Amino acid sequence: MKILKYLVALLITSVCLYVAFKGVDLDRAWQIITSGERIRILPLAGFSALSLAVMWVRGWRWKYLYKPEHHATTNGLATANLIGFTTNNILPLRIGEAVRAIVARRKVDAHISYILASLLIERIFDSISILLCLMIPFTFSAGFAPTMLKIPGALYYALAGSLLFLIIVLMVLGSFPHSAEKAVVKFTGWFMPARFLDKVQSFMGMFSEGMKILRNGDVLLKVSVLSIVHWGMVVFSYRLAFAGFSFDTLPWIAPFFTLGMIGLGVALPSAPAFVGPMHWAIVYSLSSGFGLPNDDAAAFAVVMHLLMMAPVTVGGLIAMGREGMTLGQLRRSAEHIDDKPDPAPFTVQAG
Repeated sequence: MKILKYLVALLITSVCLYVAFKGVDLDRAWQIITSGERIRILPLAGFSALSLAVMWVRGWRWKYLYKPEHHATTNGLATANLIGFTTNNILPLRIGEAVRAIVARRKVDAHISYILASLLIERIFDSISILLCLMIPFTFSAGFAPTMLKIPGALYYALAGSLLFLIIVLMVLGSFPHSAEKAVVKFTGWFMPARFLDKVQSFMGMFSEGMKILRNGDVLLKVSVLSIVHWGMVVFSYRLAFAGFSFDTLPWIAPFFTLGMIGLGVALPSAPAFVGPMHWAIVYSLSSGFGLPNDDAAAFAVVMHLLMMAPVTVGGLIAMGREGMTLGQLRRSAEHIDDKPDPAPFTVQAG
């Protein structure tokens, strides 16, 4: 099964890279990067710095999904974010979410199932934000219709429908968490041995406790506001990246569309650091969406990807060293996270 996942990720990465760089004059793209004629260092440095800073904002938002007795801190959860995203940038099979939960287990006094519930809530808010970023270009620019999207009206309604669905999911999870718990326990009881049902029920019991945080209106407000702050920073950082490449004629909706396409692209299985899907998303959003030359868009995609991944990866490796963790230990712990629903806090093992 793992080999199949590797093959699928490799295939998707290869196809995306082929589509992204098909017809691109690589010599000209390289010249654009190295000549320095259109490169502005300060905006690109700002973009790179914000790519790192949003990890702290994510930790701030994540903190509000815990109860006071969990003793969650922004810095502790920011560390979990850094290490989790770093593992995604280095290791295959997208294990970063599991690693975030494992590191967070060291930082908060909560069961792993509660932590996973908080991650699910966080991801739903992120998905809502990405959908909104995709809807904004179609809402505020009547003439906006990327060349590959032949039915922008139908796409808009599909995005709106997906957005409504996620909002309903949030409402249901917050209002009826135990119904979800019972459904999962009943479903797993059909094919799992009876000796495992107690573990599943214990896991889902704490998971549903995590979902109850959605009943707190103050928490929802804070998480919603910080989601706007977080994704607003990302949009602004993309505008800085455009300025750093002298893409001064792009409209104000451009960073929203590029961000939305990247959000869709990185959801696909791929090689570490989202190689392939991210490049395709950037090139498509700029060339098909706004008519930039493919060579320019491809050169920008390479630089933007590097400046986005490098600071987070370096910061994550530093945080990993301070926590006494290694990539190998994190990978093994992530692979077996489901085997122990309520593990003790993560501890470093010899070797």
